[in-house]
Amino acid sequence: MNAIILISILGIISMMSDFIGLKKFIYPIILISLAGIIGYNICTFWNHPESHYGMLLHDNFSIAFGSLLLTITLFWFLLSRESYSKEEFNQGDHYALILFSTVGGLLLVSFTNMSTLFLGVEILSIPLYILAGSRKKDIRSVEASIKYFILGSFATGIMLLGIALIYGATGSFDLATIKAAASTMPMFMIGITLLCISFAFKISAVPFHFWVPDVYTGSPTFITAFMSTFVKVAAFGAFYHLIASTFTVVPSYLGGTFIGLSAITILAGNIAATFQTNVKRLLAFSGVSQAGYMLMVFPYLSAGSKSSLFVYLVGYGIANLVCFYIVNAIEKTKGDSDIVSFAGLAKSNPLLAFVFTLSLFSLAGIPPAAGFFGKFYLFNEVIKAGNVYLVLIAIVGSIISVYYYFKTIIVMYNSSDSNTVKIELGIAKVVLVVMSILVILIGLFPDLLLQIGVEL
Repeated sequence: MNAIILISILGIISMMSDFIGLKKFIYPIILISLAGIIGYNICTFWNHPESHYGMLLHDNFSIAFGSLLLTITLFWFLLSRESYSKEEFNQGDHYALILFSTVGGLLLVSFTNMSTLFLGVEILSIPLYILAGSRKKDIRSVEASIKYFILGSFATGIMLLGIALIYGATGSFDLATIKAAASTMPMFMIGITLLCISFAFKISAVPFHFWVPDVYTGSPTFITAFMSTFVKVAAFGAFYHLIASTFTVVPSYLGGTFIGLSAITILAGNIAATFQTNVKRLLAFSGVSQAGYMLMVFPYLSAGSKSSLFVYLVGYGIANLVCFYIVNAIEKTKGDSDIVSFAGLAKSNPLLAFVFTLSLFSLAGIPPAAGFFGKFYLFNEVIKAGNVYLVLIAIVGSIISVYYYFKTIIVMYNSSDSNTVKIELGIAKVVLVVMSILVILIGLFPDLLLQIGVEL
């Protein structure tokens, strides 16, 4: 609760920084505050759960996912600093909107009441509707904002209807009461199904993914980096928390739906990505397929499925954020993010090429990157549950992903471009190295992260 209040205050200060004379200092204040809040959360609440007014619960699950969200936000701030140098918008306002969105994410991974769930979704989404259209002179950015707002509002409306039906069936918004009263009555089943549809939109699962390519491509790239990483981690944390808090055992109709969504999302996302010539759109469809992998464990509620999901999200969050930063750097330098724009990157910017390659390895699930063990643990949990066919589909999807990831890597190392220029990284160089080390360390020593996941 204190973290949510502190970040909210930090967002207000950032918004008013121009008026109170803190414009030059707001950036380091945000960095120090985020690092401090992460440490405070872990030290205060780990293995010491605390409930707040029946609306929020700070337990190991919410602390782990909340700390991951705050870490992603911290890395985003570290990497996005120079993205504002040539943009036409107010830095303080943007920082404030990102911080408010972070508050929404923290609410989503700690809610114990359906009203808090709805509030978290709205606080998370509204700032991003604005940020998606922040490049006002770019028609694609404006279009992305409008499309994201309309479809996001539609999905939120479906969520609100689902919450209303669940309340009508159980007489409560409290998750514990809902779990005790959960039944097969039609009103409850329809309500939980509508909630799942709403979350399917947020995590970009097929067939609710159609907004992703246009919104991700049209939005400013450093905003897309936040949307594709932070929002997905928050949504998956909230989604799993909802299912685990509502059911002891996932009903067969819902489990079958998750299996079907997972399989079609993996295949459709990977196949669509193979046809992309723009790296931003490629990563957008890659993100769709990643959602399919994470959905694999939803039918099987266990400590193992929870921990494997957490390990996967850690690897995905770091690697995806790095990928979008590099796309943003190329876009700023060459004016677009087509694959051909990456030609000669290994020669002119070897560090960027190496970091990008390592992150793509992680997303593809190639050792020793973090993504390998993330997928391994997910696949292992599904095999334990007896669903070998879903794992085989996931393996086929992973093989397909290797093709389009390597297509980009080959262009970087084997193609040349006479127009390549040295990209100045500044502090981002150190941040990228740190994030790359984390990707490798998680891949080499996954047991530590898995142990944290077991305690959730």
